Amino acid sequence: MVTKIRQKIRALISDFSLTSSESFTYVTSAIFTVAESNISITAVTLNGVATALYTYSSTTGKITVSASLTAGDVIEVSYTYNKYSNSELDEYIRAALVWISIFSSAASDYEIESNDVIVPTPDNRTCDLISIIASILINPDYNQYKLPTVTVVYAGRMPKEQKIEKLLAKYNFGIGVSDLMTYDISPNS
Repeated sequence: MVTKIRQKIRALISDFSLTSSESFTYVTSAIFTVAESNISITAVTLNGVATALYTYSSTTGKITVSASLTAGDVIEVSYTYNKYSNSELDEYIRAALVWISIFSSAASDYEIESNDVIVPTPDNRTCDLISIIASILINPDYNQYKLPTVTVVYAGRMPKEQKIEKLLAKYNFGIGVSDLMTYDISPNS
């Protein structure tokens, strides 16, 4: 369930998976630092030949090649990456669940348990709500969030807290299967 919500959040905040590669030339150390964080290595080559003789530490961002190296050998690391790690998104999801717990009229109090499980299991509409709230927390200056079941448009500048409260009020009121919610900021809001 959390994996699906992460995918929705990534779509909402435009954190699309990017592909890149870096080349390193061996001099004396077989430890190389990859420039990007939150990467998933897709291939490592040594002088153009694929090798599995490496380890990668996501904590340090360093790759260690354990193959026998000679000065001048070229190591190329191909990878995909995102701006936000899964653990970062999990914390935004956790924060979204707190907002839902505080401001929602739903009888369910959602929590992230171990192994990426939300208890009790939310329906798809609630997953969309969680995704939108997390997206507002990540990018509070965005003025439009769109998912298959709901589109939220905020006119003007509105604090993230107010965006979330208005969204939850409309959600609690019941917007049906598909709806467009538009909020204007006015002195009387």
